[in-house]
Amino acid sequence: MSNVIGMNEFVGMANGDSHCWLCQKPVSTRALFCHHCGTIQPVRDIDHFARLGLERRIDIDIELLERQYAALSRTLDPQRFLIRGVGERGHAVKQLEILNEAYETLRDPLRRGRYWLLVNEKTFKDEVAANPLANELREELNNASAASQCDRVAQRAGYALEQGIMNLMQALRGEDWQAANKTLAELDGVEGILDEVRGRRSSLTPDEEGRAPEGI
Repeated sequence: MSNVIGMNEFVGMANGDSHCWLCQKPVSTRALFCHHCGTIQPVRDIDHFARLGLERRIDIDIELLERQYAALSRTLDPQRFLIRGVGERGHAVKQLEILNEAYETLRDPLRRGRYWLLVNEKTFKDEVAANPLANELREELNNASAASQCDRVAQRAGYALEQGIMNLMQALRGEDWQAANKTLAELDGVEGILDEVRGRRSSLTPDEEGRAPEGI
């Protein structure tokens, strides 16, 4: 049996998990609306996968994610709640906010990896050796005096980030939690380099940028 949640489960399916804030009738924890009185429900504590109607797994169907998100976004369009009461409008705003957060988390493989460790309660801090590549890139960036040099650092860091994400996904699929946490720590260092590149590049004067390649 498929674990993918159908849209009907978001708009009804009372199973006694929770109660409607207005009519106090039982509703599903996943329900957006009470199937008794039709009022939108407050945000409840469910994971991002369930909120978007997806099977709970590290590898997700991106096309399904996009379809579910688009459908739920239309359902939560603020224009639909203009004539509703203050309580319902407030719940609709919060539901849309958490929906957007869930979507942004699951669509990005790095954020999804972090979240996967969190929901599986496998996030832990361990002693991680300094990332040699991050240190090398930082030194190269500190010596950069032109935009083109910054761009070379960014290119290397971007490639390292892509490779690191692939390693992270492999570790998570194999439930090698220690390797996954170590890889995340290394990715933090690489992401930090990319942030530093943006800051360094913006600090260069026009004269220092004079030899930057066109289109950069």
